[in-house]
Amino acid sequence: MAVNLFRLFQHPKNLVDLTPQTLADKLSEPGVLIVDVRTRQEFLAGHLQGARHAPLGKTGQLMANTDRDTPVVLICKTGHRSQAAARELLDLGFTQVHHLAGGIDRWRRQGMPLSREGDSRLK
Repeated sequence: MAVNLFRLFQHPKNLVDLTPQTLADKLSEPGVLIVDVRTRQEFLAGHLQGARHAPLGKTGQLMANTDRDTPVVLICKTGHRSQAAARELLDLGFTQVHHLAGGIDRWRRQGMPLSREGDSRLK
């Protein structure tokens, strides 16, 4: 079990780390799917405009019908849960998986905008 926990939070080899600025640039690219893996309460308190909510543990299930070549950016509070979700998506065959290194906390510290619009659950 300890080995699995270690693997869960180890940085996946094919995961691309994004800074807030590189993520802001990536948001203008067509077809990018922003997935917030925090709890519903965290998501509703503030998230990136256009982000979809798919809490950790349900991320792979909620993205089962998503094309595996879709560029996906995962976001959480500090970057640890998004790494765990990235591992799940990479194991499912997703080919373009990114995450916001430092999470939404880093995004906020750099003065980047947040939205509080509705509950955008991934369907």
